[in-house]
Amino acid sequence: MEKKLNQLISNLADGQLGRREFLTRMAAIPGGVAAAAAVLPMVPSGNAQAQFGPPPFTPAEGRRRHARIRAMMSEKGLDCMIIPHRAGDGVNLLQYASYVAGGGFFPYGDAAVVFPLEGDPIMVASRLPSPWISQSKPVVFENGVQVPMGRQIVEAIEELGLERSNIGVVGTVTGGEGYNEFTNDGLITYSTWATVLAGLPRADFVDISGDFGVLMMVKGEEEIAACRSAAMVGERMHEMLLATSRVGMDPLDFRENVALHLMRSDAQADVQAAFFPPGPIQDGFVFNSEYGIIHHGGYCQVTLCLVFGQMTAQMEALADVAHELMDYGAANLRAGKRFGDLMEELEQINRRTGYWHRVPHIHGLLPMTLVGPVFPGENAPGSRTLGAD
Repeated sequence: MEKKLNQLISNLADGQLGRREFLTRMAAIPGGVAAAAAVLPMVPSGNAQAQFGPPPFTPAEGRRRHARIRAMMSEKGLDCMIIPHRAGDGVNLLQYASYVAGGGFFPYGDAAVVFPLEGDPIMVASRLPSPWISQSKPVVFENGVQVPMGRQIVEAIEELGLERSNIGVVGTVTGGEGYNEFTNDGLITYSTWATVLAGLPRADFVDISGDFGVLMMVKGEEEIAACRSAAMVGERMHEMLLATSRVGMDPLDFRENVALHLMRSDAQADVQAAFFPPGPIQDGFVFNSEYGIIHHGGYCQVTLCLVFGQMTAQMEALADVAHELMDYGAANLRAGKRFGDLMEELEQINRRTGYWHRVPHIHGLLPMTLVGPVFPGENAPGSRTLGAD
């Protein structure tokens, strides 16, 4: 089935299939409708030759990222890097390998970039073209079985002549809380990593997940503009929700409004933390949401605390503290200030009010690098954080 799916996507990209025929054939494959929904937004409408749409960032942005990555590699004495795409991570689909390749990955498929200190990078198990990387090892089959990604990573490193080199890896760390609250068991699957270790016995590996995460947190001008664009999609969504939400409405109508807004904005959301009790929405219900908006290469997480009907005195007090924390953070989070110092100042506000928080006051976007602790419960020790110094 996967071989058939890959072939249909390839035929669409090559212009051998029109959209209608592509959708008809994809609908006959289990999971094909979801795959088609992910692929078609990349194809600009009106093209006679169906090509995947223009990349969100220019070649200059690619050169900026690659230069920064190579500077970090040189400083750490690395000859090569292995950077995964998705590989078991269902959160933040624009991370890691896509950061290096500028796109070119099927959202639901595991893949990787092998990135040498010198020479051209290689995309591994890629299904779509990358605007920044010309060399690729596409998905291949032997006797009807897809060749595992780990084996192709080994082959790419051998082609570069780096099988005895120092190799940095993103995503093998476990117990690395502070790197990402959702991927505490790493990003690379066991079978992939076991194959790489067995195939490259003379290489020296070091996990640089944290260093790569901190590098990605510093955005260029194009990235900042894209993040602002994604944020505006979220702001308009909040305005829509405030205008359309009411006591007694069906939660399905609420979710439909969100879905339609994202579709009309040509956006999607990888994180959709929005929960309702069953039945019509009652007076006094408090809706806490978090959406990770992806829009034209930009990413922004937006949160809304919405009270249906009458707000209690307790909620008003909590809202006052939340605004005090946000206003203090906005006024004091500046270039050159230590994250750890700001975290302690925010915690002083918490201690003064007598409240505690579960999720971090601060975290980076793409990747979701925590620079503030997560607390599992009141008076419980907080998690380790990355980048506090």
